Order: sequence, then C-alpha cells, then structure tokens
Amino acid sequence: MPLFKFREAVLSSPAKRDKSIIVSLTLAFIINASIWLALIFNFKGSTEYVISYYNIYFGISALSNWFVLLLAPLLGILIIAVNFILSFFFYLKYQVLSHLLSVSALIFNIFLLLFGLLIIYTNL
Repeated sequence: MPLFKFREAVLSSPAKRDKSIIVSLTLAFIINASIWLALIFNFKGSTEYVISYYNIYFGISALSNWFVLLLAPLLGILIIAVNFILSFFFYLKYQVLSHLLSVSALIFNIFLLLFGLLIIYTNL
C-alpha cells in the first residue's frame, strides 16, 4: 500500500509542469545518451584492453574491457531516475529541494560527459 501511495504521488505531481525540472530532465537524458553513443562508437569491437583510470602522478592505473566503461553512464541513468522520482515526490512540500535534485542530476551527468571524453582522449 505505501508503494501505491508513493507511485500516485509521483504520477500526480505538479512538478511535471515545472519548466526547470523538465528542462533539467531532458538535458540530463540527452547528455547521458551522448555519453552512451560516444563510448560505444569509440570502443565497440575493441579486443584490446582500454585505459579505464589514469592518474597524473602514476600514469595508467587500471585497464579493463571496453564494456566496463558503460557502467558510468548506467550510473548516470540511475542517478537521473532516483533524483527525478524524489523531485516529483517532494515538489509540493519542498520546491527548493526538488529543483536542487533535478539540477544535481544534470550536473552529475555533465561530469560523466567529461569523464567519457577524457577516457576517449586517453585511449587515442
């Protein structure tokens, strides 16, 4: 029963009409999709190990298969989903928290995009 109330609160939330939340959601999904496409386009079919972690002090710190790099955008989708469900749930009581949650998901995905671009750059 509590799950039904939570689902109903999210689906009937007036946050669906808030432009800043919807724009943040849309941009976060676009950025996340671009991360998926960039990583798959650059590494799909690679039989060699790719650099998955690089440290400026010690150099290459970790090597892995290319599909392990897809865990980062998968984490991004998880963060988007959790933040926006919570944002829709808390919209009526705490509007500022709702906006912070939606913007934080966008900022997190921007950092993931930078991560993806740097991983691509180090594997050139």
